[in-house]
Amino acid sequence: MQKDLTRLYFPITATPFERSAYYAERRPCDALRPYIRCFWGTPGQVLSRGHSDGNHGIVIPDTCMDIIFDFDCKSGNLTGSFCAIDENSYQTAAKKEQSFCSTFAIRFYSWTAALFSRSDFKGSKNGVFEPDGYFGGIMNELGARLFEMDSLEERAEAAEAYLLKILDLKRFDINLMNSIYDVIYSKGRMTVGDICSKNVLSERRLERLFAENIGVSPKTFITLVRYQLLWQDICSNDRFDALNLAYKYGYFDQSHLLNDFKKHHGMTPAQALKFSRDGFLQDRILEVK
Repeated sequence: MQKDLTRLYFPITATPFERSAYYAERRPCDALRPYIRCFWGTPGQVLSRGHSDGNHGIVIPDTCMDIIFDFDCKSGNLTGSFCAIDENSYQTAAKKEQSFCSTFAIRFYSWTAALFSRSDFKGSKNGVFEPDGYFGGIMNELGARLFEMDSLEERAEAAEAYLLKILDLKRFDINLMNSIYDVIYSKGRMTVGDICSKNVLSERRLERLFAENIGVSPKTFITLVRYQLLWQDICSNDRFDALNLAYKYGYFDQSHLLNDFKKHHGMTPAQALKFSRDGFLQDRILEVK
C-alpha cells in the first residue's frame, strides 16, 4: 500500500522546475523511498549573499513535513527547524547577507513523518518547531555531522543511515494508510463520511488517527490533496482549462476552483504557473501580486 502511494502521489513545490547553485533535490534510497519525498538543500557549501532558502520566494502547501538544518560556516552556528504540515502559502524572507551558508533538509510525506518521531503531531499544524522536540537527539546525532561533509550526496547518505536506524514501523497504522490511499486515489473527492464507511471507522477514530499522525483533520487533508493534485495538473499542461479541471476535481464551478486555489497558493493559477517557471528570484513574487 505504501509503495502504491508514492506512485500515485508525488507532491511538488511552487517552483518544481528549479535547480540552481543554491537549491537541488536528491531522491532517497529504495528502502526510504516510501517514506521520504526527497532530500534538498545547497549542493555544497556555497558563498551566499542574501539568497532565499528552500523554495526561493514562496512556500505552498505540499502535504509534506521538513526538517531543515542551516549551517553558517563563518560563525560555526548550526540551527534547525521542523516544519509541520501547512495549509497556507507564505513568502520566505531573504537571508541576511552572510558568507558560506549551507542548508540540508529532509522532506517527509506528511503521513510518514510519525514513523521517525518519538511524539505525535497533535496541534502541530502550520507550526515551526525545534527538531529535537519531535525527533529527539537529531540535532546532535545527525545535524552536527552533516556539515563536516561537502556535498548534498554525502549528506543524504548520512541522513539515510540515520533514518533507517530510527524508522519505527510499529507505528504504521493500516487504517490510516487505507484512508490516505482513498483520499489520493479519489483525487480528494471523497468525503470524510465516505472514508469512514469504506474503512469501517467511526469519524472520531479517523479524526484521532489524522491528528496524531499528521496534525490535521481528515477534511483538511482531503482539501490539501485536492489542491496539490490540481497544482500538479496545472504545471503539466500549457493551457489552463478551468472548466475541465473544476469537473475533474469535483469543484462546484470554475469560481469555486479559482477561489480555493488562490486561498492555498496566494495567487491565481496563471500567475502561479508563470512564477513556477521564472520566479526563482526572491523579488519576482512581487511582480505577480
